Amino acid sequence: MGSYLPSAVFTNDDMAKIVDTNHEWIHSRSGISSRHFATEENTHDLAIQAAKIALSDANLNAVDLDAILVATFTPSEITPSVACRVADALEARDDILAYDLNGACSGFVYGLETANALLSTGKYKHILLIGAEVISKVLDFSDRRTCILFGDGAGAVVLSNTGEGKSLWSKTYRKFDAKCSLFAPGVPVNNPLVTHEAKSQKVQMDGTAVFQFAIEAIQRAIKEFTQETGMTLDDLDHVVLHQANQRITSYIAKTFKQTDAKFVSVIEDIGNTSAASIPIALTALKKENRLLPGQKIMMIGFGAGLTYGAFVLSV
Repeated sequence: MGSYLPSAVFTNDDMAKIVDTNHEWIHSRSGISSRHFATEENTHDLAIQAAKIALSDANLNAVDLDAILVATFTPSEITPSVACRVADALEARDDILAYDLNGACSGFVYGLETANALLSTGKYKHILLIGAEVISKVLDFSDRRTCILFGDGAGAVVLSNTGEGKSLWSKTYRKFDAKCSLFAPGVPVNNPLVTHEAKSQKVQMDGTAVFQFAIEAIQRAIKEFTQETGMTLDDLDHVVLHQANQRITSYIAKTFKQTDAKFVSVIEDIGNTSAASIPIALTALKKENRLLPGQKIMMIGFGAGLTYGAFVLSV
């Protein structure tokens, strides 16, 4: 596995120079102190760098890959996909599957579910799964409730149908977003038959509604994991929630009577990187020598759609 962050760091104090806020206000409400913003790089550039690190870590070459999946809601272009850009840069084979999927902040978990299904067919041996986002390009930097939360980054893992690791349980969900609590408008229809005024494509979020959704989604996933497997969080070594808000992580740890140490947290230095947050957190866990063979890990993503999902595996 591997991760990559743009070099430019934007602190809460930097944020206070462009919007009415301050470090204490941001940190007390989110746990975030800083985030990384892309400057010359776009989403595919971050994905390529994370992919190279992940391949090296797995002792594989690009020609060994049978599929490249990229979870993102901020692709570099409408087309080609980020996955195709990554495949080109890595000089992967031309007979592989390469495409993007948009599950927003649930994207990496949705990608795990997809990759696991592909591996189970026996047709695919090695799959590169990447979560990559440049969210800064779709932020409204006059909206202090939203722009303070997000950052740019990428994380990648190689999944294989060989080795000791295996999937233990997974489940994906969707929920109707009646309040339109988290969305970014798309490109309006404009053609010889109709003309619509262009709209801002910036992210819009009702933070209170999204926070409540996240709590309910995580609790449901954990409870159904216990009901369907007989296991509890006590049986797991690590829990990696999508890094959306430290208050969410702390609330869940307290609710299920778990130590903070069991819940991997990297949000303070990177902010919310959407589909990239879980693989970035996994990479940090490995760099700290805390990810050991045989350990059991639960990952839970939740985000726009509304979407959410959980994936439990042993490494």
